[in-house]
Amino acid sequence: MEAKEKESQVAAWLKKIFGDHPIPQYEVNPRTTEILYHLSEHNKSGTEMSTWVIEDLKQKASEWDQTVKSRELKNTRLTV
Repeated sequence: MEAKEKESQVAAWLKKIFGDHPIPQYEVNPRTTEILYHLSEHNKSGTEMSTWVIEDLKQKASEWDQTVKSRELKNTRLTV
């Protein structure tokens, strides 16, 4: 990836991170751009992993609810 592409990706990431707050001033040079670029990539991968974990937990909770409901239904039939 070229330096200008990294700079624009870093700028977009910083806007996303800071939202409505002003982005702190920093010296735009190859070193800071590279550092911020790697931070942005690390942040994105962490966010993706968190999303996967959340989705997995939602599915497990749904499966657990179905198991509980099924057992409750079986217990109801046995007591009737």
